[in-house]
Amino acid sequence: MRFYKVREAILQGKNITTLPLRVTFYARVSTESDEQLNSLENQISYFKEFITSNPNWIYVDGYIDEGISGSSVKKRKHFLRMIEDAKSGYFDLIVTKEVSRFSRNLSDSIKYTQELMANDVGVYFQSNGINTYDPNSEFILNMMGSVAQEEVKRLSARVKWGHGEAIKKGRVLGSNSITGYRKGNAKLVIVESEAQVVRKIFELYATGNYGFYKLAMELHKQGINNSKGKIYDKDTLKRIIENPKYKGFYCGHTTEIIDYRTKKRVYIPKEERIIYRDENIPAIVSEELWNRANEILESRSNVVKNKELSNRRTERKYAYSGKMFCSEHNFNFQRSTGSRRSKKPRWSCGYYMRYRLEACESPIIAEIDLDNIFSDIMNKIFENKDSIVNEMMSYYSNLKLSNTYQNEIKKVNNKIDEIKRKKDKILELNISGNISNLEFQERNDEYNEEIANLKNKITTLEKEKDLMSISTSNLKNVESAIKKQLDFKTNIQSFVETFVDEIIVSKIDNDRNNIKLDIFLNLIKKPKVTTKGSKHIGSINENLSIYNSTCDTLDLGRADFKRNTFTYNVYLNKIND
Repeated sequence: MRFYKVREAILQGKNITTLPLRVTFYARVSTESDEQLNSLENQISYFKEFITSNPNWIYVDGYIDEGISGSSVKKRKHFLRMIEDAKSGYFDLIVTKEVSRFSRNLSDSIKYTQELMANDVGVYFQSNGINTYDPNSEFILNMMGSVAQEEVKRLSARVKWGHGEAIKKGRVLGSNSITGYRKGNAKLVIVESEAQVVRKIFELYATGNYGFYKLAMELHKQGINNSKGKIYDKDTLKRIIENPKYKGFYCGHTTEIIDYRTKKRVYIPKEERIIYRDENIPAIVSEELWNRANEILESRSNVVKNKELSNRRTERKYAYSGKMFCSEHNFNFQRSTGSRRSKKPRWSCGYYMRYRLEACESPIIAEIDLDNIFSDIMNKIFENKDSIVNEMMSYYSNLKLSNTYQNEIKKVNNKIDEIKRKKDKILELNISGNISNLEFQERNDEYNEEIANLKNKITTLEKEKDLMSISTSNLKNVESAIKKQLDFKTNIQSFVETFVDEIIVSKIDNDRNNIKLDIFLNLIKKPKVTTKGSKHIGSINENLSIYNSTCDTLDLGRADFKRNTFTYNVYLNKIND
């Protein structure tokens, strides 16, 4: 029945149970304890019997969320699916236990009940006796929602109080995974084999002779690597140096939730944090050594901040920046100019620049050679413009765009669904205690970033579909656009900035001086999806245009007198990559 008809019937004195409605239910428990799950089973059984026992109602399968907080609906996938199904007209009425089962957040309660009403769906809060078909329900719901919202505020305050009491009783809070310790019975115990590594890190850094990259390489030379057997990264070393636990101090209140609804956190300034010596945290390094290392860290951090501030306005972007990738590590190539070669800049893998040959043996390429190669590519493209246009037009004209794009969009949506299933799984693992909150947060953030990138790709595909809807009438427009781009004769830097999508750098026969470049051009200036790292390493979906072209080096400035040789392939973008 339409919403206004149901409301009119109720205003005439009819009871909602006497009206012919399609009825479903929503149930939720906030933990996965046996007691709560039994409660959930009881709710399901009760609602099903309650709905089916009414001869005027048609039963519609209910929606159930397990182990999810009521503070926000963002993580309640079945609740959100219920809202979408309501918009599709699957049912007329939702029965739920009480306002707090629906949402403890007042704004969510009002928002979604109004959204449901706008789509001809009512909500019956059974324990509260509230039926949104009743004209007086919104006033009552506001009051009930306010009470539920205050309950969440009190819960948040109780959690903060509990943390404070735990600290007073000497219980060590925080991550269970900290290099140098193991955690047992809320106390830290030194793991001597790991503690030796921590001491070495502090001792070397406190000399003032090591930055974090140089320190990582020194540790690597001494056979000391991280738990995965890889070279320590800068951030890990920095966290170790900053952690006061290593001198036997507890540091709490480093972050604070400023909005109990969104769980948004902010970092607390150092001077406002809780820091004190704790007998439950045995020191690995002396307080004097810890302080000396942190004085060096703070002084260097201030220098870096000041340098970044002064350079911010004069910072310039080079043509090849963000476009070159090492095939071994999928790291960006970075530009370097020493005092002896200020006019002869070179490009090398960022991994090599941090850790040198022990970490990466990818090629080093002089910028003069890159410019020379692209000068050659520009000439070949302009000379072969007609054949390139014909090749691309042949491909476009034979392409069934509608099906192609729909298939591509479907594939991306399938990937999104797969990642969402992974998100659900790690949430289950976190609730059951199999993974820590920190690990859950890290993995969840990674999945969210992947989903955001995939959604951007869908947006790009939709735009391309509209832009490149090929038909007999607009093929000439596409041809004209391609020719216009190919006629864009300009300097090398402008060409690279405008048309080069990516350059993948690799070695031939494991020889650093025998270099292969896979160059991907975006001639029709399709929108690009931002991704972390290269999108072409391990996956090439472009038309090969120039194959195995060779070029010798112009740079003779290498100290080892070994000269580079280059082989390069050039790929033109497809419409559906």
